[in-house]
Amino acid sequence: MSRTQTVTRPGAVRPGGIQGGIEVRAASAADCEAIKSFVAGLSPRARFLRFFTPAATPSPSVLRGLCGAGRTTDVLLATVGGAVIGHAMAADAVGPDGRRVTDIGLMVADRWQHRGVGSDLLRRIIARAAARGVQGLELEVLPENRPMLTMIRHRWADAGYSYGGGALTVRVPLPDPGAAKGDGDDSPVRAA
Repeated sequence: MSRTQTVTRPGAVRPGGIQGGIEVRAASAADCEAIKSFVAGLSPRARFLRFFTPAATPSPSVLRGLCGAGRTTDVLLATVGGAVIGHAMAADAVGPDGRRVTDIGLMVADRWQHRGVGSDLLRRIIARAAARGVQGLELEVLPENRPMLTMIRHRWADAGYSYGGGALTVRVPLPDPGAAKGDGDDSPVRAA
């Protein structure tokens, strides 16, 4: 499962995703070095909240996942002037009940947190998952990550929680895939 970092407050990034030179786009293989530098530039605390370890350099297999190398992985980047300032990923799988679920991971550069970048990335990655027919979200969150847990509680009152291995696993149902609008890049999605 992906680890999830603090999500930022909504409001600073317009629904189109462009504000103050911020661009949101799908990641490609060409972004791997930029993603590696982005992760290395996060504070130890931000890395710990996302990966449950303060390690500065992701392993080659983790880096491949962060770049979206898997067939079932979707990655979005927020960039300013070509530099990565935010990263969201969704790794799709089939849950124990046979439903399609996606494991969400999110991280935002320290100086860009609390400016809406994370909220915009989260909204977009969830909309894209819903458009693919995903029926539920899973997020693995440290109990000490109060901002993320507060956001989850406010956004998804029907979220389910389980605890194990030092982390909370949060499960959120998504609306019927036929209800998703457009290609998912600009369509807000609310959990059912």
